[in-house]
Amino acid sequence: MSASREKKQRQSAGQNLTQKELKEAKEAQAAKRKSILYWVIGVVVVILVAALLIWNSNFFQNRATAVTVNGHNFTAGEVEYYYNSAYQQEYQLYYYSTMGITGLTNFNPATDPKDQYVDEEQTQTYYDYFMESALDALTQVAALTDAAEKDGFSLDLSESGKETYNSTIASMKDNATTSGYSYASYLQAIYGSHMTTGIYESCLKRAIMLTEYQQAHQDTLTYTDEDYTTYYDENKDSIDTFSYEVAFLSGSAPSTTDEDGNTVEATEEEKTAAMEAAKANADKLMADVEAGGDFAELADAYVQEDSANTFRSTETTGSSLSTTYGDWLKDAARAEGDINVFESTSGYYVVRFLDRYLDETPTADIRHILVKAELTQEDDPATEDVDESTIPTDEAMEAAKAEAESLLAQWEAGDKTAESFGELAKANSDDSGSASNGGLYTQVSEGQMVDTFNDWIFDSEHTEGDTGLVENTNSGMYGWHVMYFQAWNDPTWKINAKSSFQNDDMTSWIESITEGYEAVKADGFKYVD
Repeated sequence: MSASREKKQRQSAGQNLTQKELKEAKEAQAAKRKSILYWVIGVVVVILVAALLIWNSNFFQNRATAVTVNGHNFTAGEVEYYYNSAYQQEYQLYYYSTMGITGLTNFNPATDPKDQYVDEEQTQTYYDYFMESALDALTQVAALTDAAEKDGFSLDLSESGKETYNSTIASMKDNATTSGYSYASYLQAIYGSHMTTGIYESCLKRAIMLTEYQQAHQDTLTYTDEDYTTYYDENKDSIDTFSYEVAFLSGSAPSTTDEDGNTVEATEEEKTAAMEAAKANADKLMADVEAGGDFAELADAYVQEDSANTFRSTETTGSSLSTTYGDWLKDAARAEGDINVFESTSGYYVVRFLDRYLDETPTADIRHILVKAELTQEDDPATEDVDESTIPTDEAMEAAKAEAESLLAQWEAGDKTAESFGELAKANSDDSGSASNGGLYTQVSEGQMVDTFNDWIFDSEHTEGDTGLVENTNSGMYGWHVMYFQAWNDPTWKINAKSSFQNDDMTSWIESITEGYEAVKADGFKYVD
């Protein structure tokens, strides 16, 4: 793949990433494309020139078979479509890593995929990895298409599928215009010179159709209470919620500055002394707590003394516990009040166990319409700690509330259904993450949303169809929410268990479908960029 196109792909990926996409896991596979040359050279110069013009327009290359899978032929453009899909997914992991989420990928979009490796042993380049993913994707496409036809599944898109298809095309065209491209040239900038609007739209339609087919199969999968009980018993250390208190006492030796203003790092002796002092403080803190002292008050004295020290009382699932002290908390012998000291690379943790339990709090499905307050103020340079341009006036907040009340009244004057609320959200919500989905958020867990939003959702008295207004005073989201409560759902652990069951069963199903299918490179593969 050319360096210039890789750069354009990186730019496109960065521009289109959203917070919603940040929640998505690495699931899809990808592929590149191929083409075949088959033409007859004429003896007349005019014919030869015409043929060369056709050749330079990629007429033949775009139609040549690059890969075959059990009777299904794929062009270079189709191969590159799936190659790019794999590239984009890896780019998203890279993007997450720039936000502090480490350990997801070694990929660097600034380097040619052919010049960097997936593994430390350097047995596979990222180019080979993306191409392998592409061929795997084409194999699944062929197998799933055959299976869908065999099952009598309609190859026509559902109404929802058509909506997804049309909105995706519209979004792509909007991005093209914003970037200064025509629709066709924008697709080529992203996918390569052999991509056409026809190939792209065909790939997109097929992808949506096969997703609907897979979803239809997944919807037939059911699980019993015994399945869930077994899952919990086998994974309770990860599923259970742990309540504990933890203080961190820093053992880092501070650097100093010499007379020339240069930073002087601490010596090994100073680093050792700092760790020893932290250990002594940790041991003393534990002893004082065991003697009946209040952990929070005692720890606060250390926090006040050094800002690098911390204390918190927290609850978290076992899967999210620190590896430094997680195993100790998970030990079945733990009892309320147990306390211990744990060494880390930069200090010591004092941890006290409080409780362990299975959180059965239900999740909720809700819809909302966000009405943002208009920002009309200019920043006042006299107030250094406040940027007034990001804060609405009281009048703007009142105007947003009035609009929210009007929208709620409009819904109440209609048939008062979830569907009608969804249509209202599509037309009016300022929340780009949910507006296109009718303002719907499913399986929302307690504490996941901002406080006022969360408090309204988890009012235990809620029943289907409840509505309300919620003020939002969080930076960047000032305004009012029109709320609609749709349904209570399973607790988070049960949702995760079902997802695990479905992933295993769907993987086995696809493996059985693709058995005997193989992607074979054809002569046109040489045209894959």
